[in-house]
Amino acid sequence: MYLTLQIFASLQLCLFAADANITLTSIVKTRLGQIKGPITKTKAGTFYASYLGIRYGIAPLGPLRFKAPLHVQQWSDIYDGTYEKGICYQVTMDSDLETEDCLMMNIYSPLILSSESDLLPVMFFIHGGGFVEGTSIIEWGFGPEFFMDSGVVLVAINYRVGPFGFLSTGDANIPGNAGLKDQLLALKFVNNYIQNFGGDPEKVTIFGHSAGSASVAYLMLNPESEGLYRAAICQSGSALSPWAYQRNHVNISYMTGALLHPALAKNQNSKDLLYFLREAPAKDIDEASANITQSLTNSGNIEISKGFYYTPVIEPDGDDAFLTEKMFEKFKNGSFVKVPVLMGVTSEESIYLTYDYNSSTSTVRQDYDNDHRLLVPPDMHVTDDNVKQSIGDLIKEFYVSSGTFQQDMLGTIRYHSNQDFDKAQIKQAELQSSHVPVYFYEFSYRGVLSNNDAHLEGTTGAAHGDEEQYQFTNRKAGNQTTSDDLSQFPETDRLVHQRLMTLWVNFARDLNPTPSKDDLLQNVTWPTVDKENFNYLEIGEDLKIKEGPPKKDMYSFWNNLYDTYARAPYDTF
Repeated sequence: MYLTLQIFASLQLCLFAADANITLTSIVKTRLGQIKGPITKTKAGTFYASYLGIRYGIAPLGPLRFKAPLHVQQWSDIYDGTYEKGICYQVTMDSDLETEDCLMMNIYSPLILSSESDLLPVMFFIHGGGFVEGTSIIEWGFGPEFFMDSGVVLVAINYRVGPFGFLSTGDANIPGNAGLKDQLLALKFVNNYIQNFGGDPEKVTIFGHSAGSASVAYLMLNPESEGLYRAAICQSGSALSPWAYQRNHVNISYMTGALLHPALAKNQNSKDLLYFLREAPAKDIDEASANITQSLTNSGNIEISKGFYYTPVIEPDGDDAFLTEKMFEKFKNGSFVKVPVLMGVTSEESIYLTYDYNSSTSTVRQDYDNDHRLLVPPDMHVTDDNVKQSIGDLIKEFYVSSGTFQQDMLGTIRYHSNQDFDKAQIKQAELQSSHVPVYFYEFSYRGVLSNNDAHLEGTTGAAHGDEEQYQFTNRKAGNQTTSDDLSQFPETDRLVHQRLMTLWVNFARDLNPTPSKDDLLQNVTWPTVDKENFNYLEIGEDLKIKEGPPKKDMYSFWNNLYDTYARAPYDTF
């Protein structure tokens, strides 16, 4: 096996030349061509090869803008995978790293192979960012060291976000979901070539956080993805999440174009919009998306509860269509790829709102107090203002029984944690559990490694994204310069990290997070979800099996609201 021979030759050279301070590389041969990447060692002593910025799709420029991506072509020279090449355009920020030529992935392989039969499980990571921002590069906090020490091959991808990935005119000219189609193409690349990097194409687990987690759920709803992975992990995000779907995408697309070419505001012709936007500079489109986001943002249209402005949509039928039916019904009917699922939430997803205590969140809370109808999710499909008022009054009473949202930041945080994250995640688990094994967790641990100083008395534990700090090495973790040296962190932080990595890798390797009794895991056996008996695992200082779902009073409240007032069929929840 070419990879095995090359790696062991490099490893021997590394050991021989360590004192010479030489940077060593590994070269992998694929049907596309050869790829060169650096060899590094983790703090725990695992040697691994990194192949950075590997192109998996043709640059989506010019006539390919907004289109489904095309598979990368062969190259003749050795591909330089020693450095990261850039990130996709971001709606919420500007960076010198932004480029349309961003369909890249990083692949990391531990150097522990001895034969072709020893191919390792593969974990395919999809980053979050509300479908409008984000990247999986090391510089942004997604270092691979913990996965390398755990003996898996890690793949981390970029995909188009914002208008480049999710603009949609609702017809065949710009159907939408280009970013999801990028993810699917990246998965096909992994299926075709990961064996050359020491990974087993039959043992791929897709996982992601937030919008990346919702992406994992969307991939399960796409039949073309079947056979490309055998397990899925969803961390704090679902295709049922209210922020992960946009109903007003056509208007938003024309508004984006009209900022650059005002005639498009009146002449809403999708061919004209496509022609104009394909010729416009990428930076102009990027700037227009930021301006639209700023102009549309208000308490009645808050993205985290009503849908980010550039997100997945229901597409018209077509050869490249990714999603043509509503998500809720597909999960309910079992119309998804049948693989085991591990999924969950943190104990206080929206505690990050404390950062805006005296600014934008204060305005939103005041608006909630003035108009309770703003609290009603659009996916309930309630159009009668009197009925909406009644529902809003019930929601207000549940979260702020006395006083106001303006006075009660704790009630505001819990409303957004439940409405924006918890209920959708639990509902997806409940719907899927009738068809496949589902393991549900609540991550509640808050330590130094969490790298999160948001706090409000009365809130519990972990915030949105905290568990990622225990999975990926971050060059800027807390007061430390890097989190890869775990000796700098408290013993409990290290223990939670070891348990989390063990559970996730067990699932990727064995399709069961607790396949046998393990002292590290306190000998727990993690049960699968049963709709009638929703048990879950709390991951805190200790591992505890609990009867649930988590926050079951909250979930019961929202279920009763939907049963009483909402109109099916649902899309999100």
